[in-house]
Amino acid sequence: MFLINSIKKINFLNISFFFISIYLFLNFYINPLLAYEKEGIISGFFKTITGPTDNPNLDIDFNDSPSGNLVYNNFKDSYNLYAESDYDTGNSLSSDYPRSFLSYSNYIYLISAIKRYQSIKNNGGWPHINLNLSYEFGDNHKSISDIKKRLTITGDMIEGIGLDSVFDTFLKYGLIHFQKRHGLIVTGALDTETVEAMNVSVDKRLEQLDRNKIRILNSISGLEDKHIIVNIPSAELFAIKDGNINISSKVIVGKIDRQTPLIDSNIYEFNFYPYWRVPKSIVKKDIIKAVLADSNYLQNNNIRIFQDYSYQVEVNPKYLNWESEEPLVYKFRQDPGVHNAMGFVKINFSNKHSVFLHDTPKKSLFNEGLRAYSSGCVRIQNIDDLIIWILGDQDGWDMKKLDRIIQKKQTANVSLKEKIQIRITYVTAWADKNNLVYFRRDIYKKDDVILGES
Repeated sequence: MFLINSIKKINFLNISFFFISIYLFLNFYINPLLAYEKEGIISGFFKTITGPTDNPNLDIDFNDSPSGNLVYNNFKDSYNLYAESDYDTGNSLSSDYPRSFLSYSNYIYLISAIKRYQSIKNNGGWPHINLNLSYEFGDNHKSISDIKKRLTITGDMIEGIGLDSVFDTFLKYGLIHFQKRHGLIVTGALDTETVEAMNVSVDKRLEQLDRNKIRILNSISGLEDKHIIVNIPSAELFAIKDGNINISSKVIVGKIDRQTPLIDSNIYEFNFYPYWRVPKSIVKKDIIKAVLADSNYLQNNNIRIFQDYSYQVEVNPKYLNWESEEPLVYKFRQDPGVHNAMGFVKINFSNKHSVFLHDTPKKSLFNEGLRAYSSGCVRIQNIDDLIIWILGDQDGWDMKKLDRIIQKKQTANVSLKEKIQIRITYVTAWADKNNLVYFRRDIYKKDDVILGES
C-alpha cells in the first residue's frame, strides 16, 4: 500500500509539473508580464521541491516593482492590445491617440517631452545599433544588451527585465512598443526600418519635437465643431465632431515628388462613379510611359482621348506620336468603373492644387507602413464610413441609401447643404498625457527646412 501511494504521489507531481510548465509557456508568449508575475507566485512551489534557483527573475517581488512607474504601466497595458501582424495607427498604445495632437493640451505635453529628451541628451543619449547585425527571437549575443538599453532609455522596455544578452519576449514586445510609437509596421523583429529609426540621434529627435510645437498650434487653431484633419506624415484621417473623434482611417498621400499640399478648406460636393479628367502632369509622367510599354494600356483602363474639354470629339490614340509631346495637346478622361483611379467616389473641396479625397481600387496599399503613392490627392480607406459621417444629417443619408447608389453604378453628384471643414496638416512628432512620445517619418523633408518656412 505504501509503495502504491508513493507511486501515485510521484505521478501526481509529474502531471503537476507538466501542466504548470504548459501554463507558464503559454502565458509567457501570450502575455509576458503575466507570466513574469506568475513565475513569482509559483516560484515558492518550485523552491519547495527543487531548492534554491539561480534564476533572478523568480526572486523579483512585483509588489515592490516599479509598477507605479508610468513607463512600466504604459509598457504593461500595451501588451493587452497588440496585433503583431497588423499595422495600425498606434491606438493600442494609448486611449489618447490620436486625440493627443488634436488638442491644445498637446503643446504642454510636447514641452514636457522636450525636457525629457533633453535629459536623455545630457546623460549621453542612446547607443547606436549596428545595422549589419541580425538577431532573431531566442538568440544570445552580447550586442543585444545595447538594443535593450536603447529601448529602455526611451521607455519602450523596463530596465533590468529579462536577460541582458537574450532576444527574449521582453525585447520582442519592447520592439513592438517602439514600432507603434514610430508608425512602423508592427513585427516585433529587429528589421531594417526599426533599426534606422532607433539610430536617429537624440539631437535630431529634439529638433523634430521643437519643430512641431508651432505645427500643432497651427493644426488645431480655428477649427469648427465638425471637421476633418488629414495628417500627411502619419497618413491618417480623423473625422471629429464636438471634440470627439468619430472616425480614424488610414490614407494614402502624395509621393515625395508629387507632394500633398497643406490645405485649409471646406468640402462641398461628392461625385459618385466619377469620370476622371487626367491632369496633364500625370499624362506626361505616367500615361505616355505606360502606353509606350503597353499599346493596350488605354483600352484596358477605359481611358479615352478627346479633342478638348468639351469631351465631344474623340481622338484615336493610334494616330498620335507617343515618342513626342503630341499627346499633351489633348484631354484624357477615364470612364467610371472598377478601373477608375477615383474608385466609386470623389470628394471635392476648394483649393488651387486640384487636390481632393477619393476612393481607390488599389486597397492593398493601405497595408503599407509608408503610404505615399498618390499624385497629390488623398485616398481614403473605408471611405463609405466617412461619406455617411459627412452626409448623415442631410436628406436621410444612411448606409442603405449609399448602398443603393453603389449598386446602381451610375454617375451622380451630391452637394452639401452645410460645408464641412477639412485641414491637411504636417505633424511629425507629438506627445500625450501618458508621457508617450510619437514620431513619424519626415517624408517630405520639411523638418530640415529653415524654421519658419514649413
